[in-house]
Amino acid sequence: LAAAALLKLHQARVAGAEKVEIWGDGTVRREFMYAGDLADAILTAAERFATLPPIMNVGAGTDSTVNQYYQTAAEVVGYQGTFSHDLSRPVGMKAKLMDVSRATTWGWTASTSLHDGLAATYEWYRENISIAA
Repeated sequence: LAAAALLKLHQARVAGAEKVEIWGDGTVRREFMYAGDLADAILTAAERFATLPPIMNVGAGTDSTVNQYYQTAAEVVGYQGTFSHDLSRPVGMKAKLMDVSRATTWGWTASTSLHDGLAATYEWYRENISIAA
């Protein structure tokens, strides 16, 4: 969702589009984890392998609605238009959120907010992928 939404909003901003379409009503909840946090969890697990629980989920530990996600991504990209919802499109499960309690007890938590993760991802795309300014 991150790459598609950032690109869609970037293209809408560049084109001066007034509306961006979101599939479904935007109320389903999703957990979005910044890749840098996942990398940190893996490195921490390697460094502290002896204390690693046998089974553990890593994740952001918080979720957002798809509407909140798009609003945050729009802030990052600088898109100032509005959103419409295509209610005929599939939305999937109502909520997807990892139970990160074992990771928290072990001493690891994700540290990057949704906004900061999207901003870092968008900046990386702008520096490394050919997208118009």
